[in-house]
Amino acid sequence: MCRTIGILGGMGPYATVDLFQKIVMNTPAQVDQDHLKILIYNNPKIPPRVLGVNRPSNSPKSELINSALLLQQAGADFIIMPCHTAHIWFNDVKNEISIPFYSMVENTVQAVSLEYKNLENKKIVLLATETTVNSELYQKAFDNTPFQIIVPNLREQKIIDHAIKNVKGGKKNKQSLGRVNEIINAYHQKGVSKLLGCCTEIPLMFPYFNTESEMIDPTLLLAKMAIKKVK
Repeated sequence: MCRTIGILGGMGPYATVDLFQKIVMNTPAQVDQDHLKILIYNNPKIPPRVLGVNRPSNSPKSELINSALLLQQAGADFIIMPCHTAHIWFNDVKNEISIPFYSMVENTVQAVSLEYKNLENKKIVLLATETTVNSELYQKAFDNTPFQIIVPNLREQKIIDHAIKNVKGGKKNKQSLGRVNEIINAYHQKGVSKLLGCCTEIPLMFPYFNTESEMIDPTLLLAKMAIKKVK
């Protein structure tokens, strides 16, 4: 029996579409029936994750839990969530449902640790929202690995957050993307030749970057993991 994937989405909608597309694109299928069953709850009304951290009264926790329960009741066999920052409340949600909830953060760490275990240079620059960076989700997740997570400085972080905001608004601003590209290439010149796109809007920028740095896409890693979990 083919298991059903549940996607807790809407944070943001473009990132949700990106995950869905990557699952479809990476599923070995010759006909419609070879594809996977997927339930998507695109809930853009979940409160902003940054507000939930800065102002507990605006926490997205209850809406995240309700969204997960809806997917469970609709028939999902397990849930994945294409929003890195929302993983601040991952355990809160996991504790309220009875089906598996797989962490995008944990999956990224496991996949990177396996794929790049033989690399000598294990420095990786983290491109994410300010909230994700400040929460240290990824810094802590990589703690017990040989990888060194490099965090952008405050000036660079403002540029990255601005570019993320543009993508959420459906804009591919050339100037904004170019400034992020400059940051990536500056780190490459310092010997940091890999980057982690740990906001789900960051991989949507990848096609617009001109860089020799290797761009690691956690959304793609999550899609590939979900495909394996169905079997």
